[in-house]
Amino acid sequence: MLGSISSSILIVILAIVTIALIVLIVLIMRMRRTLATFMTGKDGSSLEATLSWLTHKTASIDTTLGAHKEALEMIDARVKRSIRGYSLLRYDAYESAGGAQSFASGLIDEHQDGYILSVITNRNHVGVYAKKINRGIPEVSLTLEETEALQIAKKSLHNTK
Repeated sequence: MLGSISSSILIVILAIVTIALIVLIVLIMRMRRTLATFMTGKDGSSLEATLSWLTHKTASIDTTLGAHKEALEMIDARVKRSIRGYSLLRYDAYESAGGAQSFASGLIDEHQDGYILSVITNRNHVGVYAKKINRGIPEVSLTLEETEALQIAKKSLHNTK
């Protein structure tokens, strides 16, 4: 009786092992099929070749990105130095003798560096003046009209940011 129980247990264990072996073989075959599909590209190239191409392409993109970043920084520096705040204030410098042909114009960059240009006109004379502005402060005294032109240019600069 002990022999028949042992042989029955052995047969059950052998059946379980056989079923497990069949399941493992099926799983391995599926995995091989999946791996073969994964390793072969649409044109037959291997995954290794595709990864190598992607690595080279990424390096090329990084180089291009670096060049673009450098160019954008240079453009940004140039834009900050360009005239961005401006004004034009017309007025009559000679109380109804000039016909409001005189003007003061403010031209400043993002750092508020630039010039106030003034043109004072009457029938017999035209005077043109340029006054330097550093960080929003004039190097020489300004007339009321020039001061107003500078303030308008500063407001214009803040409206463009």
